[in-house]
Amino acid sequence: MPTAWRALATLFSQGVSESTTQYFHLQQIEAEGHVRDMQQTLEEVRALDRRRIELFRQAAHDLRGNVGVVKNVSTGLTQDGIPETMRAEFLQLLERSVSSLHSMLDEVMDLARLQAGHELREVKSFDVAALLQELLENSQPQAVNRGLFLKGDGVDSLPIDGDAIKVRRIAQNLLLNALKYTQTGGVTMGWGDSRDNDAKRWMLWVQDSGPGLHAGPGAPLAEALKDATAESQHVDEDTSRGKQESQEPSPDLRPVHQEQGEGIGLSIVKRLCDLLDASIELESEPGNGTTFRVMFPRYYDAPTKKG
Repeated sequence: MPTAWRALATLFSQGVSESTTQYFHLQQIEAEGHVRDMQQTLEEVRALDRRRIELFRQAAHDLRGNVGVVKNVSTGLTQDGIPETMRAEFLQLLERSVSSLHSMLDEVMDLARLQAGHELREVKSFDVAALLQELLENSQPQAVNRGLFLKGDGVDSLPIDGDAIKVRRIAQNLLLNALKYTQTGGVTMGWGDSRDNDAKRWMLWVQDSGPGLHAGPGAPLAEALKDATAESQHVDEDTSRGKQESQEPSPDLRPVHQEQGEGIGLSIVKRLCDLLDASIELESEPGNGTTFRVMFPRYYDAPTKKG
């Protein structure tokens, strides 16, 4: 019996020792997993910071360029003996530059407020179809001046709950950006049910026949917008990770060059979508235009404010 008890004690001791060793081994594996997750999250935060810094650097570059134009034109207008035709051209150039400066400053301020969390979501009932039809009518002169068509494609009435001001800002930014970089053809803005017929969501889309976003300076922005939705993250996870690791800019293959500062408006769109619990999808390729689709909730649960 003493021999049997010693054997049983040895067996128990070995079992406890092996269990303890296995437990600490599993704990170590779990801890390593947490460390990897933290490292990945930290790298994503650093990537977002890099994109934010680059975006404001580009905006500052554009602002400085427009200020330079205003300075040169102002100097030219002060000189004596300038022909009236040249003076008229200088005045038109000055007006365009000042208007562009005003728009860019407004966009920078809007983006800064969104990033600082100073925007709130104010939810009320309204007819989004009427809002978007009014936006189309107001934007027609800009399309006509550029020789483009601008048309709507949506239902006559679409009552929803949402923030009408921010929905309009999203639609306006997408529409103006499409008109700005489309040289031939035109732009279509549509609204209605979501593509998967989800009764809880509605969809806004803006389609243009412009140069596309996937080449040149717009490429990183296009990838950032794709990351806004889980679907896009799943589709392009490996591709987008590879592009983040590479800092070499892709060659600009589009027939129309895309200016460096154009990302402000689209970054505002993405921030507003986050604020409204909306998801954004992007389809684009060089020379074949761009389509943005934004899926909004039809209704929001209380509370109605989100900061």
